[in-house]
Amino acid sequence: MTVPLLTGYILAMLFLAPRLLRGAGWTRRAPRLGIGLWVAACLSTVAAVCLLGALLVVPLLTVGHAIMSLIMACGISPHHVSSTAVSLAMDAAGLGVMAVVAGRILYAMATVALPQRRLRRRHAAVLRALGRRHPTRGDVLVVEHPAPAVYCLPARRRLVVVSEGALALLDPPLLDAVIAHEHAHLRGHHYLITTVTAVLTRAFPGLPLFTTAEDEVGQLVEMAADDSAARRSTPRTVARALLDLVAGQPPAPALGMAGGSAVERVRRLLAPSRPLSWAARYLAAAGAAALLLLPVAVPTVPALVDHATHCPPPAAAAAPHSTL
Repeated sequence: MTVPLLTGYILAMLFLAPRLLRGAGWTRRAPRLGIGLWVAACLSTVAAVCLLGALLVVPLLTVGHAIMSLIMACGISPHHVSSTAVSLAMDAAGLGVMAVVAGRILYAMATVALPQRRLRRRHAAVLRALGRRHPTRGDVLVVEHPAPAVYCLPARRRLVVVSEGALALLDPPLLDAVIAHEHAHLRGHHYLITTVTAVLTRAFPGLPLFTTAEDEVGQLVEMAADDSAARRSTPRTVARALLDLVAGQPPAPALGMAGGSAVERVRRLLAPSRPLSWAARYLAAAGAAALLLLPVAVPTVPALVDHATHCPPPAAAAAPHSTL
């Protein structure tokens, strides 16, 4: 019964969840929670697929006891694996599912994550050789380029890069706002989050959950950085800076102030929606946590019940039998 339910869960997450989450306006009101929910949905789905493959090879309780063995031991005899044609076919299917998932993720990491990392390092090395430190902002690197652009590079030594065109265009309050925006990207490790969604999209192309998550998370990280910058200055200042920089063209692997949907972001800054209530925030955080825990709970909870039923407490097992 578990395998059909798990299959239904995976299909619902792949095809139904993207529509529900994309249509949820609250993610724009709380972008960090929205990012967490999208990432949790993606990771939960991948974990559920791996669990489905494992359940085709070994029984549910065996998977659960394998997880429990990290913290406890129970003297339950190993499951006898039959060698019928059906069981062998299920074993092959389960191992094939897990091998395909692992292979696709490794392929995507090799073709997306690693090249991006090398490109960021090369780009950072070139900038350090050609750029100069800002006279009053030691963590800002200035490069000679007429186009107005500000972006961050999460290389070994994280950089905020500002072009000469941006310095000429932005007055000090606007420059402070865009630098705060880039610092928010670096503090929030947004480059790691967007890399995860990009890897999953490359690994499983055409699946609505992953393709939609990559687009939505890309928008939400910009909104989260906007909010952080607005708290350090004002929403109107951030909106002005965004409008001034919208023509800037930062390099592809960078997170830049002018990235994302500029019109939506400006409208959001100038006419902010009512913040989410604390109850709604806790509910969203609980939903993300539940998505992450579900693939672990499916095999572990039955194993815990089985353990409590068949394994007596240590004190009871060691107590001597009373005699009359």
